[in-house]
Amino acid sequence: MINQMNPIKKSLLALFLLSFAISGYTDASSYKVGDVFEAKKRTTSVLLYVLKNDLLADIRQHSGKTGIIRQRDSRYVYELQKGDKIILLKKYEEEKIFRVALVPKRKSKGSDNPFYYSVPTKFNQLVFVEHLTK
Repeated sequence: MINQMNPIKKSLLALFLLSFAISGYTDASSYKVGDVFEAKKRTTSVLLYVLKNDLLADIRQHSGKTGIIRQRDSRYVYELQKGDKIILLKKYEEEKIFRVALVPKRKSKGSDNPFYYSVPTKFNQLVFVEHLTK
């Protein structure tokens, strides 16, 4: 079917596919310190880790073997709920992770620490709210 297309349609199709590929790569690097994101959906796969080493161990495990399920200690992991906001505080370039501040929609008795670590690969499930300057 592609061989039967005229050259103009082929070039438009190639340009269209190239723009999608480029936009996919630029989205991951467009997150900046001070951005505020909100979870609009009831369920997201964005996890916030209390300890940086737990996040790094989880990243190493997922990049290695597949099919292994690791039990996470729920005291050190927070799953974003609908209405929760996170503020990007610091970016660690070498690990490609962010230090974030959590602004929960509802107060829970177990969330004394508002600072967590997260990976920006799942931030596409969140909605950008604003950019803080201070």
